[in-house]
Amino acid sequence: MQINSLRFVQASAPDGDADKQYSVLANEEEFVRCDLSRRTIAKPIALVNLMDKSTRTLSPEKKFLNKRWHLTESEDRESGMVVADGASAWLACDASANELFRVVDPRKWTAKTVETALGSWADSYAVVSRDRCVGVVRRALRPGEEEPGTRLQKLRGLLKPRDWKLELDEPVSSEAAHLMIASILLLVEITVRGARAG
Repeated sequence: MQINSLRFVQASAPDGDADKQYSVLANEEEFVRCDLSRRTIAKPIALVNLMDKSTRTLSPEKKFLNKRWHLTESEDRESGMVVADGASAWLACDASANELFRVVDPRKWTAKTVETALGSWADSYAVVSRDRCVGVVRRALRPGEEEPGTRLQKLRGLLKPRDWKLELDEPVSSEAAHLMIASILLLVEITVRGARAG
C-alpha cells in the first residue's frame, strides 16, 4: 500500500487503562489505532494495524529522562527507532540506526523564542529527508469542513475540530508509514503538549 497522507484523529479511549485513542487514517482510510495513557513517555504504545491485523510496539528505552523509543514488530524484531533531537525535533532511524527522516519545527530560532515567550507554539512541522522537505505535518480541518471566510466565521472556526495531518510529496510504503506514525505521535504528545503546557 502506498501512502500519501496520514491523519491523526483523537478520541476518548473506550477502556479504563488509556486516556485517549488515536485512529490514524492513511489516505483517509482507517489504518492504525493506538491507545495512550497520560504517561506516554514511560509506557509502551501498541500500534495496531487494522489492515493486516499486525501490532507494532513503540517502547521507551528508559522510564525517566528518555530520549529514545524503539519500534518493534510482533516477533520482537526492531524495525526502527525515534530519537528526541533537542526540544522540537524528532529523528527517525531504521533498525541499523541510519537516519531516514526528521520531523522539525521549520521556524527560525528567533521566531521560536519570541513566540514561545508570548505563549504560542508551532502549528506546522516539516518532515525532512536528506536535507529535502518531503512532507508537512499541520493542523487540518476534518473532511467536509470548510475553512472560514469572514471574521465571525473565523472565530467560529476556532471551535471546529482539527486533526494533525501529514501530507507527503511522494507516497511511502506501509513500513515507512509506521515509523512516521511513531514520530508524529511523540511530536504531538510530547513536543506540542509540552509547549502548550508551558
